[in-house]
Amino acid sequence: MRKFTLKPKIYLAFFERFPGYIAVLDERGNILATNKTWQESALTRGLIARADCIGYNYFKLLEGVSEEEKPQAKEIKEGLEKVLRGDLSYFRKPYAFYEPDGSLKKYLLTFFPLPVKPKLFVIYHEEILSVDVPSEKSSSEGRSPQSPLKEEKGTSLHINELTSLDKIVLPFLELLQDKLPSELEHLRRKTLEEIKKLKEDRMRKLHPLANLSTKEAQVALMVKEGHSSEEICKLLNLSKDAVNFYRKKIREKFGLKGKRISLKKFLNQIL
Repeated sequence: MRKFTLKPKIYLAFFERFPGYIAVLDERGNILATNKTWQESALTRGLIARADCIGYNYFKLLEGVSEEEKPQAKEIKEGLEKVLRGDLSYFRKPYAFYEPDGSLKKYLLTFFPLPVKPKLFVIYHEEILSVDVPSEKSSSEGRSPQSPLKEEKGTSLHINELTSLDKIVLPFLELLQDKLPSELEHLRRKTLEEIKKLKEDRMRKLHPLANLSTKEAQVALMVKEGHSSEEICKLLNLSKDAVNFYRKKIREKFGLKGKRISLKKFLNQIL
């Protein structure tokens, strides 16, 4: 009987389509990857800077809860830290969360390490039908497991603004190409450029990595944490040429092309 071996693509498909909310974290609590279930839920809750949450720190998210929510958030944070230190092989915690529509949903949080180097950890939120949790409106995190995020102070961008840009204004301007008199074409191009720049600027205010692709954001986060190119290749299953390409694209998008500035130092300044 021929032995069946799961290929990386099958593992990836399993991760992406698993019906629970899964995130991969590094040993500092930075989110390196999330599955489709996590991302789709984040989008429905208005998380537009990075629906995949790459670059966010899970521990900082727990610290951002309200005063009444802090006791349980602290308990979760302490449990995760014990796993990071190796004091626990895994950590589990049931909790309840109020959805935006007011309905109470119950989840079980599980956190455990992966047998790889550098160290990686998985956090998994599973919705459950029945669990013994406090009945008051406070929860262990105070936010949804998919996007326990607050909009940063000083930003007022609402999801509808970017939705209108992406779904209405930009496609309309692109459709006008080759249909305008030559004297108006320059105006169309200028307007298109200004709107795209406006979108990029506002997205960047919400999160520094918002304008990077998924792979670029993952590489950027690992460069920030001091991982070597060899470690990045191994963890992200990339060739050295691919890592160098993504590093180059990251520098270009942050305006560092041709400048003698350490990418690691720059990323630590903005993240």
